[in-house]
Amino acid sequence: MSIDLRAERDLALLTLEREKSPPVRAEAADTLCELASGSPKELRAEFAPAVVRLLSDQQLEVRCAGLALSVGVLPVEEAVEILRRHVSDAAVRVRVEAVGRLADLARPELRGLLAAALQDDAPQVRFEAARGMVALQHSAGLDVLLEALDDAELRFRAAAALARLGNKDALPHLKRAFRGFFVPAFDRTQLAGALALLGDADGVAHLFKRAAKKWSVDRAMAIELLGEVKAPGAKERLLEILRNPKDEARGAAARGLGLLGDRSLEPTLLSALDDGTLNDDLRLDLAESLLLLGGEAGRAKAGALKLEDPEARAELAAMLDETAAP
Repeated sequence: MSIDLRAERDLALLTLEREKSPPVRAEAADTLCELASGSPKELRAEFAPAVVRLLSDQQLEVRCAGLALSVGVLPVEEAVEILRRHVSDAAVRVRVEAVGRLADLARPELRGLLAAALQDDAPQVRFEAARGMVALQHSAGLDVLLEALDDAELRFRAAAALARLGNKDALPHLKRAFRGFFVPAFDRTQLAGALALLGDADGVAHLFKRAAKKWSVDRAMAIELLGEVKAPGAKERLLEILRNPKDEARGAAARGLGLLGDRSLEPTLLSALDDGTLNDDLRLDLAESLLLLGGEAGRAKAGALKLEDPEARAELAAMLDETAAP
């Protein structure tokens, strides 16, 4: 770990010890999580002692950060044991964090624990448990996810989970939410993506409509979803956007092309990366698309990519690590 990284870690821990302001202390705890996630995997264990410190804190936000940090820096078995101990915590916020982190792990042996959490008194906890069951391709939490479509705070993630589950029993519920009044643009486009994945033509049409806008807050999201749902005609539309140097959504188009999973696109994406005028963000998006396609040439090109921004380099390293062969 670099001297600067250690100094930042120690400063965050010192802030937790000395600061009285809850927002400042919560920010320091979040900083520890960010520092750990941005560290090389082999050095993250140096943050392990901070887990105990965070979990022993009286402030709920800090304790939740401790749960998040445990997953990032401890062996998975140790992290699971810590999360397991907190799924029955008296504080709803802590239970939500613990069950949500367990859900993200998507480990089959946690199915019983997640099933029990589906009976929690708090709807937010039940929702996280339902997400976890979806990750295990189990429909036990279907009713919880359908109910969450009526919750403005949960609707977006509920639609994503239902899309992943792929249960067509959700179609009428998704359609009703999609057609509802006062649904924010991002939520409606997410619902459209879920509908499209389940074979609904209205969902596909909505994605193409939003992608055709000159500008909208959800345009990039719609463009990427066209690739993810593998909509007929998506390949041609995404290539058109990628090849337009004036289109600000080229990065989304690149990611969408990667999500299409069409290996014939690899030469085009490799060629696009040779453009020396591209900024780091777009080059990173192209690298991600190549990694999604999974070809050897694309991975080699992504691995050799030179980026100016340190955060972009760290993100690329994380992507290469996540997509490395087991």
